[in-house]
Amino acid sequence: MNSQFVKKVKRAFGDAGEQWLKQLPEKVEQLCTEWGLTIEGESSNLSYNYVAYVKDAMDRSLVLKVGIPGYDFSNEIKAAKAFQGEGFVKLYKEETELGAMLLERLEPGRMLKEVEKENQAYIYLEVWNKLNRQPSQGLPPIHNWFQVLGNPLPNDLITDDRVEIALRYKEEIEKSSEGNVHLHGDLHHDNILYDRKRGWLAIDPKGVQGDCYFDYISFLFNELHGNMVLLETRVKQIVQAQALDELRLRKVAVALLTVQVLWAVEDGAEDAKEMNEILKYLTGTV
Repeated sequence: MNSQFVKKVKRAFGDAGEQWLKQLPEKVEQLCTEWGLTIEGESSNLSYNYVAYVKDAMDRSLVLKVGIPGYDFSNEIKAAKAFQGEGFVKLYKEETELGAMLLERLEPGRMLKEVEKENQAYIYLEVWNKLNRQPSQGLPPIHNWFQVLGNPLPNDLITDDRVEIALRYKEEIEKSSEGNVHLHGDLHHDNILYDRKRGWLAIDPKGVQGDCYFDYISFLFNELHGNMVLLETRVKQIVQAQALDELRLRKVAVALLTVQVLWAVEDGAEDAKEMNEILKYLTGTV
C-alpha cells in the first residue's frame, strides 16, 4: 500500500484512520467476495480513499473505491447517486456501512489537467453544465464548511481581519442567493476525466448543496502554480460563458478559499502557503 496514502490517512483521521487501515485488507476481500470482483491493481494516485481497479463476473472493468465509513463518505455516496446521468461517472453498487462504491472505469481516464490550458475552462464548463443541479434534501449545506472560521487553528497565514472578510462575504452570498442547488463541491482538473465512449465526466463529489457560484471555485485556483494571469483568464472565461456577476464570483472565491487555507493548515498540507498567496491576490481584486 502506498506509504504517502498511509501517512495522509493517519494525519487526517488519527486513531480512527490507523484502525481503518488495519481493517482495509479484510474489507476489500469481503467486498470482492460479495460483489464478485477480481483485483487487477490499485491506483497510484491515492488520497484519502483506497481505489482499486477490478473486474466483475461479467468481465467488466470497474473501480472499487473504499473510504472511512461515516458522515463524509455517506454524503459522497448520496451525491454520486443524485448525479447519475450525463456528465458523471456511473455508480453500479454502494455499501454505506462499509464505506464502498463500485464505479465505472473511465478509459483512458485522462485528467483535465493534461489538456492544453486554453481549452481547460471550456471542457470544465461543459461538464459543469451537464450535472444534475436539482437540490437534494439529503445533502448538507455547504455553509457548514464555514464553521472553521468560528474557531480557526492558530496560524501565520489567516489573520482575524481576513476571517472577518470571509464571514462578511459569506453573509452577502447568502442574502443574494437565488436558492440552493446540488453542488459537486470539488470540481477541478483532477476530478474531471476523459472516457473514450462517454466523453468528459466528473468523479469524486463532496456531497453538499448551496449557491451555484460555489461550484466554480475549486477550478479557479487548482493547477495555478502561482500564475495569476491564468487565474484572471479563468475568471473571465467563466463569467462570460455563464453570464455571472464577476464581483460576486470573486467574493465567493475569497470566502471559500479562506476556509480551504485553514483546512490545509489543519492538515499540515504543503500547499497551504501557495493557496494563501492566491487568496491574498484575490482579496486585493475585490
